[in-house]
Amino acid sequence: MYLLGLDCGGTASKALLTTVYGDILGRGQGGPANYVVNGIDGVVKSSLEAIEGCLAQAHLDLSTLHQQGVFLALGVSGAGREPEMADVKVAFQSTGFDHVVVSHDASIALLGALGGADGVVVIAGTGSIAYGLRDEQSTRVGGWGYLLGDEGSAFWISLCALQHVMWSFDGRAGRDQVLSETAYDYFQVPDAAQLIPLVYRTPLDRGLIGGFSREVTRLANEGHSLSQETLCAAGQQLGNLAVAALTNLGLLENEGRVGVSGGVFSAGDWVLAPMQEVIWHASPKQTVTLPDFEPVVGAALLAARHSQLDMKRVVAGLKRSL
Repeated sequence: MYLLGLDCGGTASKALLTTVYGDILGRGQGGPANYVVNGIDGVVKSSLEAIEGCLAQAHLDLSTLHQQGVFLALGVSGAGREPEMADVKVAFQSTGFDHVVVSHDASIALLGALGGADGVVVIAGTGSIAYGLRDEQSTRVGGWGYLLGDEGSAFWISLCALQHVMWSFDGRAGRDQVLSETAYDYFQVPDAAQLIPLVYRTPLDRGLIGGFSREVTRLANEGHSLSQETLCAAGQQLGNLAVAALTNLGLLENEGRVGVSGGVFSAGDWVLAPMQEVIWHASPKQTVTLPDFEPVVGAALLAARHSQLDMKRVVAGLKRSL
C-alpha cells in the first residue's frame, strides 16, 4: 500500500509517493493544475505527468501501483466547493485510482505546515486566506479575491505601494523617489502616468503586480521606512485572518501553533512579527511558526489521515526522509 499526495497549483503540480510509514519513494512535477483556469482535463493531465515523475524515481509503473494499492489525496487550487471536488474525484477514479480524496489547496497547506495536526494556517501568496481545522470542524477566513479580500497578500502589498507612488506623483504625499524609481524600473515604464494602463489592462496580470511585493521587501531590508510600514500593515492583516479562524474554531484559549505558507512570508520578521503581535493580543498561547513541510507533503498526510494510519509514525518517517 502506498500514499500518493498531489499539490495541484496554478503554476505547477507536484506529486509525492511514500510508503505507509512515511518513507519517500519519489517526487514528480507537472504543469499547472488550477481547476478554474485549466479545467478538469488540465488538472488530470498535469497530475498524471507529476505522478509519472514520482513513479520513475521509485522504479514503479502505474499498473504496479494499482495492483499493490495506493491512496491518492489531492489538494486542488480553484476547487473549493463540493461539486468541484466531486468532479475531480470522479475523474481520477476513472483513471484507475480506487481510493481518492480531494480537498482544496488550503487544506493540504495546513496539514503540511502543522505536520498533520489540527490548527490554523495562514496562506499569503498572490492572494491570502486562513484555513483552520479542529476535529471535524473546519473554517475559512478570507480568500475572497483581489477586489473583496486578499488582505496582506503580495497583490495587496504591491497595491499599497503603488498607491503611494501615485500619491507622490500627484502631490498628495511627499516625493518618494526611491519607491517611484523602483516601480518604474520593475514595470518598465517612464513615469507614474504610464502605470495606469498597465494596472488596468485586461486580463489583469495579478502575478506581475503581486511580484512587485518582492521589490517592496528589498526596499524594506535596505531601510526604506514606507516599505517597512507597508509590510508591517500586511502582517497585521494576516494576523487578523488568523485570529478570526481561531475564534471560529474556539481555539483562542488553547495553546497551539499558527502555521504560515506562501511567498509573502519570505519577508521574514517585517511580516511575521506584527502578525504574531496581533495574534498574541487575542490568543496569548498561539505561536506563529514556519511550516514543518511543504503542501505536497500535506497532501500525503491527507492520504494518511483518510487511511486511518498512525499519523505520528507517518510524520516521523517523512522527517527521516527529508
